[in-house]
Amino acid sequence: MSPEDLEFARSLRGFVDGYEGPHERAVHRAPEVFDLFARLFSSDQLDRISRQMVNGVLAYFVAPGDAMPEDTLGPYGLLDDLYVAAHAFRTLRRELPAEALDAAWRGEGDLDEVMNMVFAESKAGVGKKGREALRLAGLTG
Repeated sequence: MSPEDLEFARSLRGFVDGYEGPHERAVHRAPEVFDLFARLFSSDQLDRISRQMVNGVLAYFVAPGDAMPEDTLGPYGLLDDLYVAAHAFRTLRRELPAEALDAAWRGEGDLDEVMNMVFAESKAGVGKKGREALRLAGLTG
């Protein structure tokens, strides 16, 4: 991971620390999910399409003008970022060798269980904004 990725993950940890509110289990996983995608970006097991998807997720995390902006919603605004990441993860899980994803995971718990929880909670939190988030991240046409 680059120093910028580490700094962003560190700032995410501080941002979500102490958050208590809707979908807090998913929101608290945002630093680990970002870390997963930052590590995947460095993997030599990604093909061009998978790398573009990972890049879209990372860009969406750092983009200021997303579907649910953190500057107005606080940590709750990370739900669209998490939805984009969980959506991409489901595709990558089908396309990549399991070792590539598992090697990039540094979070606590089983990767698939965590990402299934993140998907369910973020989907519930974003509602109709989910489609907009995927479009902005370049994951849909």
